[in-house]
Amino acid sequence: MTRSTMDMTADELAAELDALTPPPLLRAEFRNEYDVVRREADRSGDLIGTRILLAKWRGVVAAEQKDPGISHRVLAEAAALADEARHRD
Repeated sequence: MTRSTMDMTADELAAELDALTPPPLLRAEFRNEYDVVRREADRSGDLIGTRILLAKWRGVVAAEQKDPGISHRVLAEAAALADEARHRD
């Protein structure tokens, strides 16, 4: 069972984030989000953003392992629905 991010220290959170391997097409997005969250945690001392980021990317990585490309398909469908809604109005 995956350990809750709420029970992890800052070093443990960083180690698990460093160990995540998002799919190649999502790595830049992950690194960017990780850099932003890390800077905020360094500035504020608050780890909530780091905890949320780890939980999010655990899910993304697991979904991509189960169904490669799912993230891009979901984003494409969301964009199509948003575009359709804009054209209806």
